[in-house]
Amino acid sequence: MPHILMVLDHAYPPDLRVENEVYTLNKAGFEVTLLSIGPDSRPIVEQSGLARIVRSRIPAQIRNKMRGLAGSLPFLDLYLARTIRKLHKSYQFDAFHAHDLYLFGACIRIGKKLGLPVVGDMHENWVEALKHYKWSTTIPGKWVINLKKWEALEMTWSTEVHHLIVVIEEMAERLRERGISESAMTVVPNTIRLDDFAAWPIEPIAGFEDSVPRLIYTGGMDRHRGLEDVIQALPHVITQFPDVEVLMVGDGAVRSELESLAIRENIQQHIVFTGWQDQEKVKSYLALADVGIIPHKKTVHTDHTIPHKLFHYMYMGLPSVVSNCRPLERIVEEVGCGAVYPSGSPRKLADQLCTLLGNAGLRNRLSKAGKEAVATSYNWDATATGLVEVYSRLLGAKPLE
Repeated sequence: MPHILMVLDHAYPPDLRVENEVYTLNKAGFEVTLLSIGPDSRPIVEQSGLARIVRSRIPAQIRNKMRGLAGSLPFLDLYLARTIRKLHKSYQFDAFHAHDLYLFGACIRIGKKLGLPVVGDMHENWVEALKHYKWSTTIPGKWVINLKKWEALEMTWSTEVHHLIVVIEEMAERLRERGISESAMTVVPNTIRLDDFAAWPIEPIAGFEDSVPRLIYTGGMDRHRGLEDVIQALPHVITQFPDVEVLMVGDGAVRSELESLAIRENIQQHIVFTGWQDQEKVKSYLALADVGIIPHKKTVHTDHTIPHKLFHYMYMGLPSVVSNCRPLERIVEEVGCGAVYPSGSPRKLADQLCTLLGNAGLRNRLSKAGKEAVATSYNWDATATGLVEVYSRLLGAKPLE
């Protein structure tokens, strides 16, 4: 059985994309070991789900510094290459799979030494993301981030890996424009596995009335997420729907700033910040809502990525109001499952939200379209076939039927 080592820079599980990839590769007859880097109190080696997990326990502060410096000083490359070489002596890998650009260098380094292929999985447009994350745009992070070096490394590493996985067609288009051949890339979107999502229960959550009009956002809270649009839109929504409530399910670097903004707008009583929730519980929160929101700031970063939450909303029949980031706008308009507003325009966001909250018939039509699209095309089994094809070509393996 061909053996793939995946490399990930945080505790695992959970990670929806990685879990889905492990499932698909294992089902196709590939063995997967996953090297997880970061703080984690779980066993150093264990079988979790369909993968062997090997945990390299290093403090978050050290891991974050190595990641931040990866574009300037190769501490992360050297550390990982040494760790991977030791693992290879025990497990004998046939290929390496690097999750995100900053891990490409280490896998390329050791892949060349061992004569093994490397697949680079671009979860996002990392170089552009560095221009928007709070940690990389504030002191001390911005002192050590060398964007020009990162831009050069992106092209160097993208041509040195044996194949690239990207999350959306717009990212593949961007790389083609920069000289990467279409045959060197495969699009594997952040869609959902229907069986997994269906198995998660919907359970009552205390303190929420069924009759209240409710909006929801799920996921991380950082500057590029555009969540201030939601808070600034809410006063206008309240004028038409005085009891409206917003669920903010998640956490992140700017949560405290958002909470302070809600207080300044005097709408804090209309917003519930739940903090991070287990994946299985998010479905129960979605079931409370009438409309899902994705207010990402339109940037070069967000124009080349797609969040899981869009497909979660669609599965649950929630009409989505999204900003005009290219992939979000394209999919929502193609499917007819929601509405689009110009990023950075809270008043226009408010108008779209009010239209949907005030029109149950429209919500039902958009809900039906989203559900049908997830069931037929925007689901993991339909969109991940290319992943197996990549490894079958690289390793000469015939997928299991």
